[in-house]
Amino acid sequence: MDITFKNMSFPVSHWHEDDWVYRSLLPLSALGFMPRKTGWVRTSFDTVNFSLILNGGGVFHRKGRTWKVEAPFVITQWPGEYLEYGPTEPHAYWTEFYLVYSSGLMTTLEKCGFVDKDRPAWPISNPTTIKPLLEKMGKCLAVHERSSRIDRIAEQLILETLAPPQVSPSVISKALAAIEANWQSPPPLESLARACNLSVSTFQRRWNESMGTTPARYTLGLRLQEACRLLIETSNSVSEIANACGFEDAFYFSRCFRRQFGVQPRNYRKEHRVRRGLAD
Repeated sequence: MDITFKNMSFPVSHWHEDDWVYRSLLPLSALGFMPRKTGWVRTSFDTVNFSLILNGGGVFHRKGRTWKVEAPFVITQWPGEYLEYGPTEPHAYWTEFYLVYSSGLMTTLEKCGFVDKDRPAWPISNPTTIKPLLEKMGKCLAVHERSSRIDRIAEQLILETLAPPQVSPSVISKALAAIEANWQSPPPLESLARACNLSVSTFQRRWNESMGTTPARYTLGLRLQEACRLLIETSNSVSEIANACGFEDAFYFSRCFRRQFGVQPRNYRKEHRVRRGLAD
């Protein structure tokens, strides 16, 4: 990631005026920028820190566990915890931008979801969304803007690092087409993943991120939508409709239908045929 903080001296102490427009519940204590960090940190902190690793990589050790750091990445430091971290081969250094909060804000940061005891480090999935925020932060600091807007930018910056990957539907388009063409008996996950040139685990993750549900649930939804149409537009029996929609067991079909729509298929048919003037 290109670094936007040029010819600037860090760390920079933060200031706060009576700026109620931008007033934040999370005022920064300090922020800093290290463009070519080569040394290791072996210490504990009395503040809550977010270190955004923008270039390079290394490792992060905490409580006997190790995270591999590959930019863009975030590591955090919490009060009273001994940590060891820094660049390692093949990286000679890393570029770090960090935000510092007082220990008294730990609870507030937890309530905001910024601090999670089970998530002290994480990759930045959407680096293109944080670059404009870094540029905005740099412009504020370059002109010594005396505004709490910097706090707000920092909040948004942390929030964006936590956002899930932005997945284009085109990544899974072939799998989507295969399912919609064969919704009664969709291809297995392995086949769908292969069509997208992805491993099964990566395919499942990308699909879930893009569609907001699993392939199995998406397929079930297509089958139940067709069942709704058939219940209203035909006089076929529930068993016949279940079979036409890929359900071998009519009882299982009825159970899935009720879980999805809150009513049994027969009651759904009766209610919607009456609404459309198709009652027997």
